[in-house]
Formats: sequence, structure tokens, C-alpha cells
Amino acid sequence: MNLKDFLANRDTKEKDFFWALVMESGWLQAGIWNIEETKAHVVSVSPPIAWETDEDLIGAVDAALSATVQGLPDDFREPSKTVFGVPASWVDAGQIKDKHLNKIKDICRELELEPSGFVVLPEAIAHFVKSEEGAPLSAVVVEIGKDYLEVAVFKMGKLFGTTQVSRSVSVIDDLGEGLSRFSGVDNLPSRIIVYNGKEGELDEVKQTINENDWEKSEKINFLHTPAVEVFSPEKKVLAVALAGGLEIGGVAAVDSGRGGEENTDEKGDIENIAVPKEGPAARDLGFVVGEDIARQRNIEDKEKLLIKPEREVPQEVSSRQVSSTRKIIGEIKRKILVLFSKRSGKVDLGGKGGSRVFVWGLVFLAVLLISFFIYWWFNTKATVRIYVSPKKFEEKVEITIDPSVSILDLSKKTVPAKILKTEVTGEKTKASTGTKKVGDKTRGSVKIQNGTSSNINLKAGTVLVAANDLKFTLDSSASVSAALSPSLPGTQTLEVSAYDIGAEYNLAKDEIFKVANYPKADVDAVATSNFSGGSSRDITAVSSDDQKSLEDDLNKELVDNAKKDLMRDLSQDEFFVDTSLVATPLSKTFSGKVGDEADNVKLTLNLEVKGYSIAKENLLELSRKVLEESVPSGYVLRADQLAFAFERSADDKQENLFSVRVIANFLPEVNSDVLIRQIVGRDPNTVEKYLSTITGFKEAEIKIKPNFPGRLGTLPRISKNITLEILGEK
Repeated sequence: MNLKDFLANRDTKEKDFFWALVMESGWLQAGIWNIEETKAHVVSVSPPIAWETDEDLIGAVDAALSATVQGLPDDFREPSKTVFGVPASWVDAGQIKDKHLNKIKDICRELELEPSGFVVLPEAIAHFVKSEEGAPLSAVVVEIGKDYLEVAVFKMGKLFGTTQVSRSVSVIDDLGEGLSRFSGVDNLPSRIIVYNGKEGELDEVKQTINENDWEKSEKINFLHTPAVEVFSPEKKVLAVALAGGLEIGGVAAVDSGRGGEENTDEKGDIENIAVPKEGPAARDLGFVVGEDIARQRNIEDKEKLLIKPEREVPQEVSSRQVSSTRKIIGEIKRKILVLFSKRSGKVDLGGKGGSRVFVWGLVFLAVLLISFFIYWWFNTKATVRIYVSPKKFEEKVEITIDPSVSILDLSKKTVPAKILKTEVTGEKTKASTGTKKVGDKTRGSVKIQNGTSSNINLKAGTVLVAANDLKFTLDSSASVSAALSPSLPGTQTLEVSAYDIGAEYNLAKDEIFKVANYPKADVDAVATSNFSGGSSRDITAVSSDDQKSLEDDLNKELVDNAKKDLMRDLSQDEFFVDTSLVATPLSKTFSGKVGDEADNVKLTLNLEVKGYSIAKENLLELSRKVLEESVPSGYVLRADQLAFAFERSADDKQENLFSVRVIANFLPEVNSDVLIRQIVGRDPNTVEKYLSTITGFKEAEIKIKPNFPGRLGTLPRISKNITLEILGEK
């Protein structure tokens, strides 16, 4: 049946139509329905409309309402009474949570809707399925939200519980996490119903779930391998309408009532769905039984469960002020129809083939244009960065960082701090750079000749000096007798060794040596044979410089690592004083001693590293105190334009005393709200010229998303869609 014919056969002036508004995470959908005898007739359903932020919500709802009334007769009066379908996460203890209630209040106020009640979507779906199948639902009902999965478990029509799981990259992991929380369910129902506003995604989700082997999961126990079903967006509207009709008119069935525009599924048209007598009461679905909820519910209940309109909404739609968007749609539609009537002589809406197709084609084009206009108006966003020349100022102040105090003392410049400490261990190897001479000493024997009249006693180690000042030492002590005559001295043959290594100590036989401090004329020594065996060579060895540089390098690396570890655990509200770091060696081991022959030397080092962190709030308070008399007129001090440089006191005895340089960039004072109002809806070139009048202006960066060409490439027409940042010049 044609929709116009359907409505024309009924006196719409005598019928009360209602909105059904399905609200989900990232998606919403609207429908119009009325009560005909014992049935709820859904006469029009919008396609799903995407929304992201609360700022987008009202515009998205308006677009959904506008899409719903497209194709209805020109004299059709839009309803105002509205039944809301909401996620389970929006409801707590039978009441809509405040933050979501405020959203619905804003929608009703801006679009002049009259709230009639709300229904929780999983429960509405369960009721709809029971009505369709004639048996209580046993199934897992899953909303595939943009940021989360909402899982509800029904057994024999009873809601066992709901849970919400944040989305990850794997829908199977997310669903498994949600199902594992229902530990009190012995066997989960072997039926899964998935829904959201994006049917293409649901088909992929259905396939993914069907392909998963649930038997491998230890925490999840299905009675049988679950079958997965997709609950279409249109069915959600029907479910909400059925719940609304149950309360408002005591209906026993629902049908689409949309003739040739009906939505079909695997079972065909959705119509004449009986409501079982044992089905849930209307009160269970969020309605008050036996009352006109919009008129007779007391104020307290209306504040808790519904939305109280901020101004009275007249019952006659013709006298109500329609939203600007839908006014535009209606006007364009009328102009298109008038234009066509001028060209063809008539407008045939009853099915005259080509004329009807042409008219609806024009209407479709108009809807596309209006949809684009709505998107451009509500979804265009801009970021405006203004770079200005700051006035830089520095001030130096001495402070005491004291971890034993808890309160900032500006008079004494004592700042409370937190001690941070960690242990780090590491090793490092470097090439040896030292050299060392090694070799063998020359050995030989000498004949001591004593020409004195007395015996002489020589100790081991007595020095004998040959030519070129080459020194040798006696290997053992000896007593040499006195001379028997001037020509016959006392003698003694002894072994000697060179004083040092080297081949230069290798001497020939008959070499004469001076003995200790005796005059050579009185006492001397003569080599009895050739001296040999002396040698020397240079080798690479560990030096003290090698050890010191290796320790310095490794210490620096370990302290840097410790600093990263400490800053990783630092909160956003804390400032780390890196110059406060103190490293204490707990253990230190070198692979070789100084002088050891080695090509490389390795150090293993274990340090304890301590430092201070200071609350940023205290630093900012200190900065304000220090700079309070230095802020130029017309400029402001902002926290993000402050920097600090800490230096430890040179006095080793004052380890907690620091010198701090407070570096501030004073930026011109700009009233952001006033500035945004001046640039809203303007093209970027005009905006930049206007911004150039700001004190200290250097340049501006304007980014518009999406960036349309020509005259459409303006800044948003809605001030809250403009983000303004005042920054110091690059």
C-alpha cells in the first residue's frame, strides 16, 4: 500500500501520532507510529544516523526526524510525544543517569519534543522477540557499540544481568570477556542476538562469532554451539513502538503499515505480531500503567524518569514552531512540486509511472542537498592557532627543597618534595690504552778485588756500577779478605743481576765495575764472563686513566637510565628536578688491576640513584610570587608558558639548596569567547586579517575539517566547533 494512501484513508486529525527515538552509542534512529484499534502502526522509519560527540547529538536527532517525515503527505502534522529507546548503560536503578538525562532534556528543549517514557533496548528486544515467537526469550543480546560491547543475558524471558566491555581489536575477545562475567549462569543460552546502527558491520560480526570455537574457552559454557542473529535497525524502532503502544493504548500487535516501503527480512514483512498475555508489564519497560504519563505523573517522578519540557508544547502541531532544518526541507519540497506542476501540468502522486519517479527523484535530490547542508553546518570544525610574540622574562631565586615538609612556605622559599630512588646495574667494556715494559734481567758473575788492608763485608743488593752508569746488584752477601800485598788483593767471586730489564745490560767479559762507595782504586769488580739474558718489550696494559674514564662513562649511562625509570613513574602533576640526582655506588668490579696486561678492561657497576620531584602546583605558586610584579600591562602569565632550570648549590654542605631560574613568556591577553564570536562563519583570509590586529601577532594557523572548496570553506557557523589556541611564536 502506498504511504499516502495509507494515511489518506485515515483521519489523521483525529489520530495521535508518536515519535519512537532509538538512541545508541554512535547511532540513532527515529520512527513515527500511531495506535489503530489494537495495533501499533509504524508509518515511517528513518535510516540510522551517526553521531560522535554530545555537540553533534541534537543535529543528528534533527536529521533523523527530518528523514522520517520525508515522503509523508504535506498536510501531515508532526508529532511531539516521544518514546525513547536507550542502552542499558544509560539506566541505573530504573532511572536514566543524570548525564544522559541532560542529553535527552536538551533534545526535547531544542526540538520541542514531549517525552512520554523510555524503554531499555535489550528488554524491548526481548519483549519483541517473545511477541514474535510466542515464547520467552533465552538469548545473549549484544549491542556492538563504537567504543564498547553491551552484553545482556536472558533466560526464559528473565534478565539475568547486563555488563559493558570496552572495545578492542577483537570482537571475540570482547564478547568472551563480557560472557565470562556471568559466572552465575550454569549454561549460557545457545542464541546470540547482535544489534547496532551499522548493518554491514553486524554481518561481519555474525560471521566472526559463528567461526569461533567456543568449546576451547574454559570460562564460557554454552549449552550448545550458539546461533547468531542480526536484529535489524527497523526492528528496534518496532520494538520501541510496541513497548510504547502497550502502555499508551494497550495494543496487542504492531505492524510496519508502510505499504511498498516495508522492511523485509528472512521471514518477510513484519506485521500482526501478537503480544502474549504473559508478557512483561508496561511498568517493566519504563512506563506508568493506567496514566497519561505526560500529564499526570507527579513532578518528582517526571524529574527522575522523564524529561520535563522547559516550556509548554501545544497539542496542535500546526501552531508549534518547527525546527529550522525541517522548515527548510518542507519549503524546498514544496518548491520542487510547484516547479514540476508548472512543467507537466499536474503532479501525480498516486503512481503514474514516470511522473511519480521524477517527482520522488527531485525530492531525493533535495534531501541529499539538505543532508549535505546539515552536515556542513553541524560537523565542520576548526582549530585556530595564533602565534604571538611573547615578552620573555627571567628571575632567579634560591629555594630549599625539603622532603620532610608537606606545605609550601613562600616566605622561607621552602618547597616540599618527594624522594624518588631506584637501583640500576650495568656493565661496560673499553679498550686498554696503557703501556708497560716487560722482559728479563741480565745475569752474570764478577770477581770482587779488595786492595785495602782490611776485610770488607758486602750485603746482598750492594750496587755495582759499570760503564754508562748501568747498575747491577749482588745476589748474595759476602766477605772479601784484605790484600796480601799491593800486588795481591783479596778476591771473592759473586753472582750479580741487572738493576732493570733490557738488553743494554748484556756486557762483555772483563768489564770493570765500581763497588758501592769504595774508590775504584781500592775495591773493584771484574766480569768473569760475558753477561747475557737481558731483554725488554712494550705491552698493552690497564691504566688508571682507563679505569676512571670507564667508570665515568658507565656511571653517566646508568644515571640516565635511572632518570628515565624515575620519570616513567612520575605523575602529570609532578616536576622532576633532574639536577637533584645523586648516584651512590653499591658495588664496583673491574676485570683487571692497573698494570695488568690486557687489551680490554670491563667494569660491572651497581648504583643507587636518588632525586626529587616537586608538585607543579607548588612551582606555579612560587612562580606567581616571584613574577607578580613583573607581568606587563595587557599581558598574562600562563602555566604552559613557564620553564624552570635548577642548579644545585655550590656549597656541598647545603645539598638541599638549589638555585632556580624561572623563565616566563608573557602572552598578550586575549578574550577567547569574544574572539571566536568575531571569526565564526568567516573565510580564513578574512579571519587572518582580523587576527593580525592582535597585540604581538606573528602568524596564524587555521585548520578546517572537512575543508570544503570555495565559499563553503569557511570557519564553522557554530562557535563551540572552533578551538582557539594562543601560543608563543615558533
